[in-house]
Amino acid sequence: MIINRFGSLLSTFRNMGRGTVYYYAVANGRNPGIYNSWDECKKQVHHFPKPVFKKFKTETEAHNFIQQNAGTSTNCNTNRPFDVRTSKRPRVESDKSIDNNDNKRLCSEKVIDCSEDKKTSGSYDIDSDGYVNVYTDGACSSNGKKKAKAGIGVWFGDNHPLNVSRAVVGRATNNVAEIQAVTAAVEQAKKAGIKNLRINTDSQFLISCINNWMPTWKANGWVTSKKTPVINKVELLEMEKALKSLNVTWVNNA
Repeated sequence: MIINRFGSLLSTFRNMGRGTVYYYAVANGRNPGIYNSWDECKKQVHHFPKPVFKKFKTETEAHNFIQQNAGTSTNCNTNRPFDVRTSKRPRVESDKSIDNNDNKRLCSEKVIDCSEDKKTSGSYDIDSDGYVNVYTDGACSSNGKKKAKAGIGVWFGDNHPLNVSRAVVGRATNNVAEIQAVTAAVEQAKKAGIKNLRINTDSQFLISCINNWMPTWKANGWVTSKKTPVINKVELLEMEKALKSLNVTWVNNA
């Protein structure tokens, strides 16, 4: 099944090369303090009411953040100094895994509260900026031929209730499958009340559509540079409509 392909995608995403050290400041959580990995930070804020936390490049900034948000915590004396809560060396993350939107959020003063992003029984893979990770994929056998068969996969986590694995609706092509996979992921996220979604895809076609081609196609009346109609117009418009009510970032896992 298509859904089985996501295990390797997730493994690749989590084992990217090493680069920058980050400190995770938890001002309001189970055990407020500074943590050196997102996994440790997540344990303190996941399913905690109105968590306040943020990622920093220096320990000093993390300390200052906690002191500035001392009034938000109900679990500790925030006047005391905070130690980095780990016996391991600080987590090192790849710069390649951080897109431009991530960099903008790193520099912002916004306090992250992702408590509303957890309304199903399944747990989520939430990044350090409060975005729920979802992995999408589409595949097609005999692509471009009359007997082609295509399917989509949406993966929120192992055995997650929001996962989707089904056949493509309509034309069976690889690109249609990739587009419909994203649309399905967004629809599932909405049902769960998720507001911030990080879409991981290996489709360069899809990334190019979002970042480059669609604005041009719209301006040109949905015709290509060769003056031919855009083949996937219907599917792309359905995806665009679904995306409007969410905060979305994209990760190209190609």
